[in-house]
Amino acid sequence: MKVLIESWSVKRKLILATLPIIVTASLVAAYVEHARNEAGLRDKLTAQARNLASQIMVDRQYYASTVVPRITELGGTLGGDYATVHGRFPLPATFVREVSEASARLHNGYTARLVSPWPINKNQGVIDEFQRAGFAYLDTHPDEQFIKMDIVEGHQVLRVLMTDRALSSSCVHCHNSHPDSPRHDFKVGDVMGGLEIDVPTDRYQNEIRKDLLLTITGGGFMSVLTIAIIMVGTRQFITNPLSGLAARMASFASTQPRRSGPEALPDNEILALTKEFEFMASTINKQQDELRKANVDLEQRVIERTEQLRATMTEKERISSELRVASSIQQSILPRTFPPYPDRMEFDLYAESLPAREMGGDFYDFFLIDTHRLGVVIADVSGKGVPAAIFMTVSRTLIKAEAMTGIDPGQCLQQANQLLCQDNDAAMFVTVFYGVLDLRSGEFSYANGGHNSPYLLRENGTATVLNGTGGIALGVIDDAVFQSRRLTLEAGDQLFLFTDGITEAMNIEEELFGDARLAASLAQARTQDPRELLGQVVTAVRSFVAAAPQSDDLTALALCYRGAS
Repeated sequence: MKVLIESWSVKRKLILATLPIIVTASLVAAYVEHARNEAGLRDKLTAQARNLASQIMVDRQYYASTVVPRITELGGTLGGDYATVHGRFPLPATFVREVSEASARLHNGYTARLVSPWPINKNQGVIDEFQRAGFAYLDTHPDEQFIKMDIVEGHQVLRVLMTDRALSSSCVHCHNSHPDSPRHDFKVGDVMGGLEIDVPTDRYQNEIRKDLLLTITGGGFMSVLTIAIIMVGTRQFITNPLSGLAARMASFASTQPRRSGPEALPDNEILALTKEFEFMASTINKQQDELRKANVDLEQRVIERTEQLRATMTEKERISSELRVASSIQQSILPRTFPPYPDRMEFDLYAESLPAREMGGDFYDFFLIDTHRLGVVIADVSGKGVPAAIFMTVSRTLIKAEAMTGIDPGQCLQQANQLLCQDNDAAMFVTVFYGVLDLRSGEFSYANGGHNSPYLLRENGTATVLNGTGGIALGVIDDAVFQSRRLTLEAGDQLFLFTDGITEAMNIEEELFGDARLAASLAQARTQDPRELLGQVVTAVRSFVAAAPQSDDLTALALCYRGAS
């Protein structure tokens, strides 16, 4: 039997394991619900009996306290023969009895009747052991009820006996004046007898049995539904995937050495997987032996390759060290002392270059051509690395050499361009902006060789781009012509020269910083300190770029004209 069960599929095993649990749980739930309903039936019927008794007593009190006095005022009388005597009305006790009889005729199963331990009305006297025991109990517990399940006329009923107190003087007068009364000193509030309410339980027992049947039926339905869910779920999420996995493993195993074609898989998916795992374990052990042999050979190759890499890294470190030295030399070429001319009060300037690599292609320069003229240059060489750095050094030297002759900016760029075009086999070029400021008059003459046009920041806070945008880069066409333009700076005006590394700086979403953000940053600066102006722009660019890597050199020069000495 055990071997047979082990060969079963996962679906069969799950059904075998869960079906007894579900059936047992359903039966237990049905039993608990039935017991709870049985326990609550007595309390439920007792509460209904109390409600009926309360309603009858309220009606009696109203009749005795309101209707009876009114009958007396109108000359009427009370008596048991009210049905045959004109002007005679029923006694309160008679009223209660007839109300109880009317309630019984409603076929709701309830019966109510007044019971008296006194020999006043023999029809309402004590008739059985329940009533005798009830009055004995109420004699010591007048504010409670005597309750008992009993069989009446072949039916099970709940019998409830409660005290009946005198609620009006008419009730007291009736009992005190009756010749067969054992007492003649009754007063309002004394116990006059009892009110018995009988509630049949047959209907409620039937309802409980129906609830039990519904509970068992629902449990059976849930069992069937659960089994169906297990069958579908295991087939969809367990059996089919496991069978497919076992089939794929068998197909893969059949491709391994010493294994024939795919074998038939057993019905039990777990057994099928176990069988394939055992074969694959032996295959893996064999392959591990082969791998260990291969690792020995590989380790030897790694040792040899490590020696090669170590030699390569040594060479790379040497080159990197040389590049750092070259970068330091390149940066030292650019003027770095600020303020550069402390004794000149006509102007103030500041410049900075932040290369994206060890060797950059941007450069700036400034120099006094004579005692009253200041030259400023900013340029961007094509490409990156060592070639760009060399071409940058050559370009800076040629431009400054031509500028120091004092010629017009356009002529300066034209002659430097002719020299750069000679023997330019690498086809490199450089964009250049060169301007000359007359420190006496504020006149600024400039020429543009394909570079970004600077911004003019007037003392009133406006920021505009200089006219004369465009031109061609140096080193492209040897006979290119460069035009000179002029403008006049007032005291407090500033010029902001920059390379495209600022406007083309990108964030992680590959958005460009752009001319609009640069113009906004310059307009918001509100300062005539070139160092502070440049610092605010660089801060704005870095805040925009955030975590994105620097893609190009950042170079800028700010010049403020203070006016003639």
